[in-house]
Amino acid sequence: MKKISAIFVAALLCMSAFAQNKEYKTSYFGIKSNGLIDNTTSIQKAIDWIAEKGGGTLTFSVGRYLTGAVYLRSGVNIRLDAAADIIGSGNIHDYNGEKAIFNGIGVENVTIYATRGNGVIDGRADLVQQSYADQKSKGYISDATPLPALLYFKDCKNIKLKKVLYRNPASEGEWYISENSSVSAEGCFTDTRK
Repeated sequence: MKKISAIFVAALLCMSAFAQNKEYKTSYFGIKSNGLIDNTTSIQKAIDWIAEKGGGTLTFSVGRYLTGAVYLRSGVNIRLDAAADIIGSGNIHDYNGEKAIFNGIGVENVTIYATRGNGVIDGRADLVQQSYADQKSKGYISDATPLPALLYFKDCKNIKLKKVLYRNPASEGEWYISENSSVSAEGCFTDTRK
């Protein structure tokens, strides 16, 4: 009986490892790469679906992917192929008061990486800050509404950032924010134009 249990546990571990290595292209989920269509809902659905399937990698091929705030899930990696750019929405309302484009709260085992160091996450600070100022002057948002960083992690474990160029966060001086989280960055670059 113990031998059968050991084999069953080993099989489950192998299945879990296989699921986490599985790659899913953005095109499977109707995510558009023209830089014009808001992909926030599609990207979120893709991340959630991959998480439900036991984890894996959401792969962004060449193109520009427009998005507002999305939420990371445990075991779901984000891969940027060469010349794949994730660009933040210029509309402050597309962040729903969240602190970043990619938000991780209580998640584990997530890697955001570029295959050849050419992937970009661009917060488009000028557009977001202009939208923020405009909406604030009209009373549509309050002083408590944050300007989004590119990445935000709270109570997260084993977060890895590799070989991605992080550009123009709307938040002042921060491209990623970590609160009580273990985050490692390897081969990452920042390009902030103010």
